[in-house]
Amino acid sequence: MTKLIVSIATLGSGGAERVLSILSNSLADIFDEVQYVMWDGGEVFYEIDKRVRIVSLPELSGRKGRTKQIIEFRRLVKKEKPNLILSFLTPYNMLVLLSTIGIKQKVVVAERTDPKRLLAGGKPMLMLRDYLYRRACGILTQTEYAKSCYGGVLASKTKVIYNPVMMTEEQVGAAVRVQKDKTFVSVGRLEPIKDQLTMIDAFGLFHEKYPDYKLAIYGEGPMRDEIHAKIQSLGLQNCVYLPGRCNLVWEKMVSADCFLLSSKTEGMSNAMIEAMCLGLPVISTKVAGATDFIKTGENGYLVDVGDYKTMSDHMCEIADNPELQKELGNSAKKAYDILRADVICKQWVDYLIQMAS
Repeated sequence: MTKLIVSIATLGSGGAERVLSILSNSLADIFDEVQYVMWDGGEVFYEIDKRVRIVSLPELSGRKGRTKQIIEFRRLVKKEKPNLILSFLTPYNMLVLLSTIGIKQKVVVAERTDPKRLLAGGKPMLMLRDYLYRRACGILTQTEYAKSCYGGVLASKTKVIYNPVMMTEEQVGAAVRVQKDKTFVSVGRLEPIKDQLTMIDAFGLFHEKYPDYKLAIYGEGPMRDEIHAKIQSLGLQNCVYLPGRCNLVWEKMVSADCFLLSSKTEGMSNAMIEAMCLGLPVISTKVAGATDFIKTGENGYLVDVGDYKTMSDHMCEIADNPELQKELGNSAKKAYDILRADVICKQWVDYLIQMAS
């Protein structure tokens, strides 16, 4: 009997959780038993295959802190004897590798952010991460940039598998075929690393030439009040909107003219690749994921982090030229051939079978 344990912080509404939702059917098909183990517990946001057992470590440990959870996770691994553990997100990858010290257990860690981004604890924590990652039998990254961050022994263990996109054939390229509503759109948590303030500065410049356009930024987060204040200070309250989270965000995105991403750093923006598959041109900062897929002037534009003036210039190009917008969108949708869920799920399945054997 083959067993897989998947470690994750929660099964909430994040990008890693969405990937696990899409993968759940394929994983349940190839392993006799699959368990998703949550270190932080909480509600399940996405649909998970019913064959997957969901375990909450806080419930097992009586919510008595990380040390108790490490003990409970170690106990679970020794009891279940899985063929493989797949762990998502750096801090939890480290917890899994700590929990399995002294156990002959195969562990694959999935890195979901910029490996050079400092963790809580600074550089010493990055050094500890790299030391612990030596114990992993494999490291998965979402982008070529992230893979390039690992050297030596770790480089030989690292493989890139992009995030899957699950769309109907009708949805692919839909943005090229619909009437546009003079809107720029963005999706992302409202937090400093996403740098929506730069995006708003860019739109402010753009708005001087194109006062009939709007900007919609979907998402929630700790910077909502600061972003709202920025919108007010620039007098953009009648054309820049913060609608919050939206479960049907594709329906909102499809009639937009362009997708904007202003992040300072990224693991891989699911919203960005989904926008491309819908057929939206993308203007993005030069962050991981964007540099894998965006070719300036072909399917969108790349700008330096914080460069709101160049971002604004490219927004003007798109507003000036509907035919260019359509050409960029038609090229952007080709990303779906690489990212379609069946293609990516097969890559995961082939890799995990190899690692588990």
